[in-house]
Amino acid sequence: MPFLLVLLSALVAGPSSDTFTIKSEILGQTRTVFVHLPQSYSKSAAARRYPAIVVFDGRYVLEPVVTMSDILSRNGQMPESVIVAIENTDDYDGRVHDLTPPGLSVSGSGTSEGGDRFLDFIEKELLPAMDAKFRTAAPRTLIGLSSGGILTTYAAATRDTFRLTLALDTPTQLGDGWLGKKLLQRAKAKPTPPLRFVSMNARFGWKDEMWKSIAAAAPPSWMLHNETLAQESHNSMRFLGAYLGLRELFRDYSMFAAPAAPTTSILPAYEKLASSYGAPLMPPEPLLRNVVEDLLMEGRGADAHRAFDLLTSAYGEQPEAVKTRAEIAEVERQPPPAETVEGLLATPFPTVAEAREYLGEWEGEHWMNPAAKNRFALRLVAEDGKVTGTMVSWPEPDKELTQPLQYLKVTKEGLSFGVMNGMRPRGVLIHDGIHDGKRDGDVLRGEVRFGGINFKAPGKIAFELHHRPR
Repeated sequence: MPFLLVLLSALVAGPSSDTFTIKSEILGQTRTVFVHLPQSYSKSAAARRYPAIVVFDGRYVLEPVVTMSDILSRNGQMPESVIVAIENTDDYDGRVHDLTPPGLSVSGSGTSEGGDRFLDFIEKELLPAMDAKFRTAAPRTLIGLSSGGILTTYAAATRDTFRLTLALDTPTQLGDGWLGKKLLQRAKAKPTPPLRFVSMNARFGWKDEMWKSIAAAAPPSWMLHNETLAQESHNSMRFLGAYLGLRELFRDYSMFAAPAAPTTSILPAYEKLASSYGAPLMPPEPLLRNVVEDLLMEGRGADAHRAFDLLTSAYGEQPEAVKTRAEIAEVERQPPPAETVEGLLATPFPTVAEAREYLGEWEGEHWMNPAAKNRFALRLVAEDGKVTGTMVSWPEPDKELTQPLQYLKVTKEGLSFGVMNGMRPRGVLIHDGIHDGKRDGDVLRGEVRFGGINFKAPGKIAFELHHRPR
């Protein structure tokens, strides 16, 4: 075996953490590494594998990365990951040697340092050992601060292993912009694998001209981000830099970037992310909980069943699991829903001829309590032979908010229109004439209901609009 992995103790701050030594034939040394396991690790199914994050400078950079990744993953903004931090050797020269790529001089070093060999150690010895011991897998993330940021940037420019790289306060000016030239060369190479490279800085950073050149040359599959943090020092920025950098690396993974509707589009959207990250990613735990609840409200028992199975295998048995499974079984016994969110959103808008008498502006109010009515309007126009519309509200007298209509239908009673609810439950807020029935001249009255889901608001939401034709 080219390496030997030995368990020592659980010393790293935080839950489920271990300290290991690894004997490297590539380095000719025995190195200490710290491993942090995510919250769900002991509860998830044995088949689940986790993305691996490799951190330079041992505990010093591990602390902010663990802290911020825990916060972000709990809030559904990045995947739970196994984090491994490599401790430096005892002497300063050893650190510089490990973290300096050949061809560059750092802090007076030579130009034949061991950065390439150190990356070989990570790729050929450390990561295979992690995969075998801790169920890690791609995608791999590399994070480094200062000199660690130098090797991180060099890895982004020369290696395919790390699809995600976060360089913290990196002195890119060294060697007359040597790192930038390497990254630019990689950006121009054909073909170039997808890369996510984030550079967060306080004291150091990129010259504008070089960064613009890299961004201009980068292929569409690259995601680049460069940011300077105000009121941060070279040492303090590791916390804010880790938070913002990790959030940026996984910005399209975040549950806040997931499709709002229909619910059935959410999990397929996460499956599509695999091509960019180089491996499938488990959707966030809080998002999966929402998906299960929303599918049950939509009457989709089989889909809710599959989503709940995924949730429990990935994150362990859930609170009130018995109750949830009973609800799923009950919904599965029911016939398919007659009205769905997808169906409502796919309903064709009426033609100009069909909607002609409704074109113009409808102004009025909506309310749950008649003593506290809110100003409200509907605007319908014909543009390029098609009908479009917006709903308008005024949260403040001088502040107008508009929402494009997503559902519009002319009915025998009058007009039915709506938009997706801006929060959960994810139904279509349909305004129609079910309260007073038919349109009464230039007055349209009705109530608001949640379309496509089995949910009733805690009280009636009524509206009344008066027509002002254009």
